[in-house]
Amino acid sequence: MIENNLINQILGVKDRALAPYNGLDVTWFDAWHPALDEALQSLPEMETCPHELFRLLTQNPGSAPKKTALVTKHGTPVAIIPLRAQGRRTYEVPARMILGGVFPTKPEFLILALEALRSAVWVSWQRMQSPPPSSRLTRYQKATPVHVIRFSEDYERYWRESGHFKNLRNKRNRCKDFNLAVNVPGSAEWTIKNSVDRWRDHTDSTARGSVDWIASDWTVFAEYWERQGRHFTLLMLDHGTPIAGSTLMVHHNDAVAGLIYRDPEYESYGIGTRLVDLTVSFAAESGYDTLDMGATYKYKSDWAPQSGEIWHFQLCPEPLFWATQAKNWTRTASANLVNWFRKGLAGRLDGSEG
Repeated sequence: MIENNLINQILGVKDRALAPYNGLDVTWFDAWHPALDEALQSLPEMETCPHELFRLLTQNPGSAPKKTALVTKHGTPVAIIPLRAQGRRTYEVPARMILGGVFPTKPEFLILALEALRSAVWVSWQRMQSPPPSSRLTRYQKATPVHVIRFSEDYERYWRESGHFKNLRNKRNRCKDFNLAVNVPGSAEWTIKNSVDRWRDHTDSTARGSVDWIASDWTVFAEYWERQGRHFTLLMLDHGTPIAGSTLMVHHNDAVAGLIYRDPEYESYGIGTRLVDLTVSFAAESGYDTLDMGATYKYKSDWAPQSGEIWHFQLCPEPLFWATQAKNWTRTASANLVNWFRKGLAGRLDGSEG
C-alpha cells in the first residue's frame, strides 16, 4: 500500500510537470473511432502498412489490452500511435512486422509524439534510413546486427569460406525427399502460429502478453500482402504433411525474412538449414536484389555478412522511470529479506535438531 501510494504521488507530479508536452495533445481511444479515420487521411501512408492495413491491425483483437493515441498540435493530427499494454503506463508499439516505418506520423513529429504519451513505450526500428532519433527520454537502446545476402555477389563463396557449405550439402542430401510449396492456402497462419507458440515456450511469463498478440497481427499482415503478391510463405512437406515453414515480405526490391518454424520431430534432418537454403534460392530466382535475413540468431552469420542493424529502444519520462525503479528496488529488497529470514530460520531449526 505504501509503495503504491508513493508511486501514485510521483506520477501525479509527473503529470503536472510535463503537461502541456511540447505543445502536443493526446487523445486516448480504447476502440477504433471515426475521429481516427478522419485523422488518418491527413497523415502519410507507410509503404508496408498503408492506411487500410493499419486500420485492420489496430482493430484486430488480442489477449493484451490495446489503446490508440491520437496526437495533435493545435488541433491538427500529427500522429496516430497503436499501443499494446504491457503493464501500468507501459506499452509496446506493435510494429515488429512493419518495415521502414513505425506508425502513421508526420516525420518531424515521430519522437515528439512518443514523448507526448508520458508513458514507457517500447519501439522496434527496422529497415529505416538511419538510427532512431535521439531523445532525452531514451532509457534503453540496443542495435542488433542484420545479415544480408546480395544476389549480385557470389554468396556461395561466403558459405565456402565460412565452412558452411559442407554442412549445407549434407542437409540437402538428408532432406531430398521433402517437397517445397509456396503460398499454400493456410500456410501463413500455420507457420506464424507454430513459430510464435514455440517462441512463447522460451519466453518468461512477464513477456508472454507481448508475444501473444504477434501471431494474430502477423497473420492479418501476411494475408493482406499475400493478396498483393508481396508476401510469401514457403512450406516444406513430407508426403503432404507440413514440417517447416518460413515467411518472406517484399520491401522495395528486397526479400525480408520474417518468421520460421520447424517441427521438432524432424530436427535430426536439418530441415531448418534446408528451409533457409530453399528460401535463398526462391528469393534469388524471383529477381530480388537481396535477402535480408534479419537479426537476433547467431546462425544467420553463417549465411551472410552483416549489413545494417535492427534497433529496439524505450522512451520513459524521468518521474515514471524512477517510480518504476523504486518499485523494482522495493520488490528486490523484500525478496532478499524473505530469503534471509528463511535461511536464518532453517539454520535455527537445523541447530535445534542437532
